[in-house]
Amino acid sequence: MKTEIINDVKQNTGWFIALGILMVILGIAAIVEPLVATIAVARVFSWIFLFAGVIRIIHAVQSRQERGFWPKLLIGILYVITGIVLLGNVFGAALSLTFALGWVILVQGILEVIAAFKVRPEPNWGWLLFSGVISIILGILILYRWPFNAVWLLGIFSGISFLFAGSWMIMLPWAARQPLTRNLI
Repeated sequence: MKTEIINDVKQNTGWFIALGILMVILGIAAIVEPLVATIAVARVFSWIFLFAGVIRIIHAVQSRQERGFWPKLLIGILYVITGIVLLGNVFGAALSLTFALGWVILVQGILEVIAAFKVRPEPNWGWLLFSGVISIILGILILYRWPFNAVWLLGIFSGISFLFAGSWMIMLPWAARQPLTRNLI
């Protein structure tokens, strides 16, 4: 399997590097213009809600003879309404998504700390604890500064994510060509 992955990366080196460069450029652009990036993220999530709702409604109608038709249909309708409302108010979407992100990161951090203490005798359990503590701090900071951070936070976080994703996509083909890396991948 390891050899297959290395061979796949080597065969698609150009695509990895091109996509990586594009991701780095998008990341830098999002960090430089966080308001524009926040609006873009809010729009994407709004459309995802809308399309997911339509798909859920179609699935509910196709499985109307099975149990659970009405809850499936109502959830689909709720998704569609949510998507329409969010598309109609992009700043409301940014506020909502930032608030939800703060809570998700906070709860994730709490769960990581709990998990760290459950696996405490294992090697490197401290990294899980460290990640959890950082997530708790980030979640608290996001929620503490909300709603004032909603205009830039999603854009900055997306930009950082794109920057790191693009960086590893650029570095992966290089690492696959190194003799030492073959033993590590």
